[in-house]
Amino acid sequence: MDQNPNGLPKFPKGFLFGSATSAFQTEGYNFNTDWHEWEKTGATTDHMTDHPAADSWHKWSEDIELLKQTHQNAYRFGVEWARIEPEEGKFDLEAVNHYRNILVELKKNKITPMVTLHHFTLPLWLAKKNGVLNSKFPYYFARYAEKVVSEIGALADLWTTINEPKVYILDGIIRGKFPPNQKNYWKAFWARKNLINAHILAYHSIKKINKKIQVGINQNLTTYEPVKNTFLNRILTRIVRFVDADIFITPTNKFTDFLGINYYRKYLIQAKKPFAAEAGSIKNEYGWNINQEGIYQLIKENIKWQKSIYITENGVPDEFDKIRAEFIGQALENIQKTINDGADIRGYFYWSLLDNFELSEGYIMKFGLADINRNLRPSAFVYKKLIDGYTNQES
Repeated sequence: MDQNPNGLPKFPKGFLFGSATSAFQTEGYNFNTDWHEWEKTGATTDHMTDHPAADSWHKWSEDIELLKQTHQNAYRFGVEWARIEPEEGKFDLEAVNHYRNILVELKKNKITPMVTLHHFTLPLWLAKKNGVLNSKFPYYFARYAEKVVSEIGALADLWTTINEPKVYILDGIIRGKFPPNQKNYWKAFWARKNLINAHILAYHSIKKINKKIQVGINQNLTTYEPVKNTFLNRILTRIVRFVDADIFITPTNKFTDFLGINYYRKYLIQAKKPFAAEAGSIKNEYGWNINQEGIYQLIKENIKWQKSIYITENGVPDEFDKIRAEFIGQALENIQKTINDGADIRGYFYWSLLDNFELSEGYIMKFGLADINRNLRPSAFVYKKLIDGYTNQES
């Protein structure tokens, strides 16, 4: 791979260097979701609610300015189902137009958008109908996706249907940590079926509107490796990988144009207690071990799906910005290694652009390149420098 004047190997032309947010976690002023109702019970760790979050509903243009200041050429953000379809079958075109304005401004500034249709939250009307456990959920979701893409799809080439379906089921249906607060393994199987079918129906709906749109799904994937290279450890590791990734990717892979990977952790597996332990000698401020080398391994493992790959989330809670710059640098180094090895990886989205409402944890986790008041942290300018170096831009 060619090197630029700074001595850094260049990334392929068109590679996306961006960051990510979710609508519900940043926008605020959204009182029509199942999550907002749940938060009012004091269920979050800090007993706070999503209002006003980072107020991106009103300050979205300031968010785009942050992207411009740090030379990012891509932005993954979400549209909120509860705003767009606040009542069953009734679509709010003013809300759709709000997201149209964001897309127009991104395009104007040559920032490639990746739009997420579902990022954990549901409209209240649907939650009251049993949400993802409703047999008609795939139909409801595909109808919503079709409406959104028919209105604004021409402004974005990259769309993701569902963010982290595995996490939704694990924390919402099995652990009861998220809405809908279930603790039922049998319901988890039904939720999995509905989420898979929802993605497939939405994929077909979107493609009927515009075949050129690239449609993917964001999977939260973890790297697993045997502690020792024994037969039992290898078998157990394969089983864990299958349960973690393949049971969702296998039935949806035929109906995707790319694979979005959200990566945060690596585990070492053994066939005795403790069966799993986090890999990495450095911990983030939330207590997770950091192992950015796992990105390389994870991409290599998922080449088998024969899809282009985007790292759609990878971030670290780091309020005082002690390790974020190195964290991002290590991510890009490992991505570059996979590209050198022939992997078709096309973008990296740091989580997240802003500190935000981190779901069940409230505001205690500070992932942002900028704080909630949009003050950029020093690591944001390191990211800018890396982008400039990898692409030969002028600072």
